[in-house]
Amino acid sequence: MKKFFLAQDYENFANYTYPKVIEMMGGKSNMVKATKQGMNKMKNDGFSFTDLNFKSPSGFLKKDGELQCSLTQIIVMNTPQGKIESEYTLIGISRDNGQNWTFIDTSGKSKETMLKYFPNLHNDIIIKPKKQKLIE
Repeated sequence: MKKFFLAQDYENFANYTYPKVIEMMGGKSNMVKATKQGMNKMKNDGFSFTDLNFKSPSGFLKKDGELQCSLTQIIVMNTPQGKIESEYTLIGISRDNGQNWTFIDTSGKSKETMLKYFPNLHNDIIIKPKKQKLIE
């Protein structure tokens, strides 16, 4: 997933996106198109992603036949103000007991907001507040 995102291969990146997210965006082709447009706008505004990493995976939770967990996503990007590092929660969901995973990027939204959009999430899922800092 990381490799496809950093290589701007949004078609393959979308394969790791939770199906309900794709549905909410009007299908895979609409999601890919919207992602490309958003990234092009960011690039034109002086923003670019330089790295993407993950840490602090939670324990696994089971709900309605899904295995769920959360992890911290660390994004480093160049901005007109300098290099910024952001941390926020990525939710992983497997419908085949951990063989394959798809993800929901919380984009720093609260647990309450995520549960509203995704009522299938386990109530004990850990969603941390977004952190951001200038690193250069």
